[in-house]
Amino acid sequence: MPRHTGELAVHGRLEQREEKVLLVVDERLSGHDTFLSTTLRLDRPVHLPKLPVRILTFDDVTVLAPLHPALPQGQAGEGWSGTLLLPHGARPPTIPDDLAQAAADAGVDTSSWSPAEARQLLTFLGEAGPGPVRTERIDMIIAALASRS
Repeated sequence: MPRHTGELAVHGRLEQREEKVLLVVDERLSGHDTFLSTTLRLDRPVHLPKLPVRILTFDDVTVLAPLHPALPQGQAGEGWSGTLLLPHGARPPTIPDDLAQAAADAGVDTSSWSPAEARQLLTFLGEAGPGPVRTERIDMIIAALASRS
């Protein structure tokens, strides 16, 4: 069984935090699990064919944290590039059943959302518990998407 099913070219800059050198990715990764441990084939500034890392994706940045001290200190600010070996491909956002039903009833297509838009709208909806606030937010999302057509 393969250890990875996908490869993703990544690049960024090195940053030092306390005693660790972190790899900050230039573009936030969307559609991949955060806190996922995987392998990075690092090409530069040094060649490391199997660097174990943890993917940490926050609101506006993705950081790859080496699981073992492997990068020399003093390289902060340097650019880096490599390939993430992912155990699965990108995962599309999951649209909750109540939003999917409302979109279908209104004839709104949710498949054309950009990853950033899906993240924003689904976070907005996810912050509302069951009840009238959630219903109102679903109505607002559907109205906004319907007005784009």
